[in-house]
Amino acid sequence: MKQVLNVVGALALGMGIVGLSVLLVLASSFTYPWFSGDVVNSANLSPEQISENYRAVIRYCLLPWSGDFTIPHLRFSEAGAQHFAEAKAIFQGFIWSGVIGAVVAWIALLVNWQRNRAWGGLVAGGTGVLATIVMLGVIFITDFNRAFVIFHQIAFNNELWIFDPRTDPIINYLPESLFMANAFAILVLMVIGAMACIVVGLRLRRRVAMSQD
Repeated sequence: MKQVLNVVGALALGMGIVGLSVLLVLASSFTYPWFSGDVVNSANLSPEQISENYRAVIRYCLLPWSGDFTIPHLRFSEAGAQHFAEAKAIFQGFIWSGVIGAVVAWIALLVNWQRNRAWGGLVAGGTGVLATIVMLGVIFITDFNRAFVIFHQIAFNNELWIFDPRTDPIINYLPESLFMANAFAILVLMVIGAMACIVVGLRLRRRVAMSQD
């Protein structure tokens, strides 16, 4: 039972760290002016209007009850709205898997501690996340554009993500630099979460060892 709880806790912890990191980066819409240096202001919008559009996109993707896709200062096509609906479903999957993972991890790890005085799942989960970060980091640094394209080809079963700026000018305000910065921000938060779990797990392990001496 101890090993089962360790495995469940580690896997759920990994889900929690990934999902909550995605949620925190998406929710930090204030970073948009810093992360979007390559914006093409094709509609001659003011900085505030540009930010309002971005916040509208983020609210739509984050809030399950947000209704139909809409942005205040730009036109968009049915195909564009459909793509954002599909993107929202993916983001919601990340977010809810993170929330559920965090809850399951807490329960599994807590039960394991109470029954077996074991926090191995913390160390294993954090280590697994770090290994994932290294792999993704190498891929992103090597060729982020190719990784971006491959992700979209896997995640979507159509080519609606290839926007036409004439019908969906929002794409001019969502440059690749924005996606790259957000991706690396997610990795940074994952590193912080993973390292925190490893440090806490090792300290608790040492505490248990000292109590048994």
